[in-house]
Amino acid sequence: LLDEEIRWKLQKLREAKRAALKKKQESLMSMPQEGPLGKPSPPKVAATTVGSKPLTVHVVKQYSRPKAMRERWQVQSGLLEPCPPLFVQEVKPQETVVGQRCTFSCLFHGRPQPSVTWYNNAKPVGRVQGTAVHTTECCSTLTFPSVLPQHDGTVTCVIFNPLGTVSTSAALHVRQPMPAYKYIKKEKVEMKVKEKNEEEKVKEEEREKEK
Repeated sequence: LLDEEIRWKLQKLREAKRAALKKKQESLMSMPQEGPLGKPSPPKVAATTVGSKPLTVHVVKQYSRPKAMRERWQVQSGLLEPCPPLFVQEVKPQETVVGQRCTFSCLFHGRPQPSVTWYNNAKPVGRVQGTAVHTTECCSTLTFPSVLPQHDGTVTCVIFNPLGTVSTSAALHVRQPMPAYKYIKKEKVEMKVKEKNEEEKVKEEEREKEK
């Protein structure tokens, strides 16, 4: 009797395992298959029914990320790799008058974020009177709100990070303002030259008519 009871229990256990395996296979077969990469898979429709009439229908669309989008993110992530600093746009020479506003600017790139230092005639701008610096992630500007004679010379921007250091320089030429009487005198001379040229032109036209 004990042996028959053991056999009966083993048989029930085998049947339970077969039923569980069959149920698992059926659930895997009923799962929807996703469409090709980059294309939406067929919509799933879930409905609540009473008898044979549906009350509500919900359409759920499943999308997979296109391959091109993944590649684009891979390219962008490459920009985050460490690289030495470099100038995208260097500073340009400026010419101005004493008392006028003057601005130097540059664009740069680097990873880690480069540190920026400006110099005027080999002196850090922090020690130069009448200067202002504004720096963002990829751009830096040096502004002279009111240019002074001692600012005349060279402006240099230096950027550096642990991978390297680069610099760019440009000339700043500061002219003295022209006195009012000199300006008036210059204007009179220009007017006389212009009148003389017009007289010569009229005389030349009269000579051509006589011919």
